Amino acid sequence: MTVTLESLSDSRHTLARLCLLAVRAADKTWKGVDPRRVRDSWNRTNADFLTLFATLQTRAASDAMDSSTLMLAEQGDYVRPDGIANPLAFGTGFAPSGIDLESYFDIPVTRTLSAIKSGMGESDAMTAGRATLRQMAMQALEDTSISAMGVSITQRAGVGYVRVESPDCCPRCAILAGKYFRHNNDFLRHPKCHGRTIPCKGKEKAEKQGWITSPMDRFNNMSEEEQDKVFGHADAQAIRDGADIYQVVNAHRGMRPVGRGNIGMATSEGTSRYGWSRMIRKYEYGQRQRRRLTPEGIYSFNLPREQTIELLKREGYILPDKWREQVPELRRSQWLHDNGYRQGRHEELTAAQKRLLNARLRYEAALDGHNPYQPGKPVTPDVLAKAENSYRRWLSSNGEKYTE
Repeated sequence: MTVTLESLSDSRHTLARLCLLAVRAADKTWKGVDPRRVRDSWNRTNADFLTLFATLQTRAASDAMDSSTLMLAEQGDYVRPDGIANPLAFGTGFAPSGIDLESYFDIPVTRTLSAIKSGMGESDAMTAGRATLRQMAMQALEDTSISAMGVSITQRAGVGYVRVESPDCCPRCAILAGKYFRHNNDFLRHPKCHGRTIPCKGKEKAEKQGWITSPMDRFNNMSEEEQDKVFGHADAQAIRDGADIYQVVNAHRGMRPVGRGNIGMATSEGTSRYGWSRMIRKYEYGQRQRRRLTPEGIYSFNLPREQTIELLKREGYILPDKWREQVPELRRSQWLHDNGYRQGRHEELTAAQKRLLNARLRYEAALDGHNPYQPGKPVTPDVLAKAENSYRRWLSSNGEKYTE
């Protein structure tokens, strides 16, 4: 997906400069750390670094908020926010994860000490500690920018965002590029992820701009060598053989080895109650799924092409015709209670409201004699107590994870 917004490019460059400043400050501070007294020397020398970093967070938040309005303006839109966001709130001495900066940046120190204790040389351990510090500094600034952008988007009615990835992104990010998300969908990131958001007034507007794309478009425009490099040979071959790119990439979330040596791999992804692989095995093959092979596991058997394709179908990588259209009804037939919002019929629910609604529905299901945690199992007093306590906890915080 090619995006030509000038404000997006400017925002990328600004964030890159801020990350560079953070890295230089981290390097300067780490030079003052004594490998013989790592924690004590770090605590004596990090005050200026922590103060500077909080300032960089404020600048990153301010730029993200400014760029969100500019990106909307470049699209010919302006949506008045509900209030004016305060970028200073992002530079109060806390990392985006919620812990204070002092504890956050103590992690490289702990890892350095653990490396030395495990037998690594002091020089190598200090180098690894510096690399961790640099990575954590950049990640925290990028997370701050994303969080601030999210606040600016949430403030504007009807505005969501399209996810944009860097050219060298990993497979997990590649399948999210060009996808439209509502304001209350979290922007999930991982270390070294450089994904960004483009605020957009509704999915239809994003489609007209040509920003909503399929990851298969990118895949098909790559050479086989590039496909193998990004996705791995087995996964890329599965996709070339007709497997669904989302099923292939997502399978890696629950991988584990099978048998001895390199016989193959299995995954738990897609095998839950509403998992596609489990439902395909049940409704298309009339079988109970015990484990799911990954594409790598399937290709390791070196079977004839016809049998390989059949295994890809059985394991839920090559989807049955019109499968996506069938999923809502199949899942609905397995519901223990009304969770219609999962199908998009309650579009205005925030993540906090969903947590609270989930807790209430679980409690009501338990009261009605349905075990919400282990379907088919009896409802014991422990289950009722767990459901009640969970509901009370989310009710007291109105579904919010963190409260003052």
